[in-house]
Amino acid sequence: MTANDKRWLTVILILAFAARLAVAVLLPDQGFDDARGYRMAGAQLWQGSTMGSTYIMPLYPLLVGLTGGQWGQWLLDAALSTASVWLIHRLAFELFGDRVVALFAAIGMALYPYAVFYAAVGLTEPLFVTLILASFLAWYRGAFTIAAIFTVLAILTRPSIEPLAPLLVVYFGLAVHRLSLRTTLRHLGVYALVYVALMLPWWAHNYAKYGQFVRLNLASGFLLYAGNNPMNQTGGGILFVDWNNIHMNVSDPVAQDRAYRDDAIAYIKQHPGRTLELAWVKFVRFWRLWPYTPQFTAPAYIVMSLVSYLPILLLSLAYLLIWGRAHFVRILPILAFAGCLTAIHTLLVSSIRYRYPIEPFMIVFASFAFVRLLERLRILPASNRSNET
Repeated sequence: MTANDKRWLTVILILAFAARLAVAVLLPDQGFDDARGYRMAGAQLWQGSTMGSTYIMPLYPLLVGLTGGQWGQWLLDAALSTASVWLIHRLAFELFGDRVVALFAAIGMALYPYAVFYAAVGLTEPLFVTLILASFLAWYRGAFTIAAIFTVLAILTRPSIEPLAPLLVVYFGLAVHRLSLRTTLRHLGVYALVYVALMLPWWAHNYAKYGQFVRLNLASGFLLYAGNNPMNQTGGGILFVDWNNIHMNVSDPVAQDRAYRDDAIAYIKQHPGRTLELAWVKFVRFWRLWPYTPQFTAPAYIVMSLVSYLPILLLSLAYLLIWGRAHFVRILPILAFAGCLTAIHTLLVSSIRYRYPIEPFMIVFASFAFVRLLERLRILPASNRSNET
């Protein structure tokens, strides 16, 4: 980066952090059940007991418990969300080698309303997105061990990237960095070792809690059922709205999750047409332009979403259609991540909240398209901006 770029980036980061703290203070408590669950789980872990929840992963609750909640949690989430602004800047430059695109991407992430919102409401998004961005940046730089650490920490926050991670290691090795098969397999082995090492404490916790090995959490069964049952019409996963707790009397949590999974699979087999209809409903809900939840459908929220998300969506699509082919080998891992999240929530339950981890990458793509558009309109001169000093 040039000295001028560093000054601009410093200003952007300061403004991003200030905006996130300000919204955290001014925004009323949204009363999210998940936020309360994370705080409770963190308190339980730091008291030396097992978590009461069966569906929460441990990393964010551990950090929340360490901060003590309230101001400590606000500062943590604001710092994490601000770190994602810096990571977006570096990732954009790593992908395109253009300092102006990188600065526009940082500005976009700093001011993006959803990024500011999620940094203020006590959910896992700031931590998960920061870890995902750090993983991808490390992979693009060829730092496979560092990428493995960040990726497993992301899994310990939310496990949605777990099935994709080994494939990303192989792809980055063979296609992006043109490593030999032997070297790539060695990186895959390192990822496996890091995975086991970092997951062991969580596996020990689960064995103490359930009396058997549980690799992640016990969310997959009930989420599959919540999204695939006769009651679900919206593609969401709200209890008593989209599904009923029909196995609440099953005392063994592992058996309960298995019962939900078995019921969901039976429903899918018996109603393939309805399952496809629900999959389309969930896909549309995942990519819709404004929130579905009634408490966030006021005109102000709709306008905010249209003004912020819609340009990013259109510009990122323009990037993919016009310039994406030239960068296809390098951006394919990002597209795979977006496809993975889309597929998971098209199968399980859907919400624009689950789409949010894709949006920072969309901001990077949109920034490239926006800068090229400014160049074509002769608003911004086309020049060599790729030199790092």
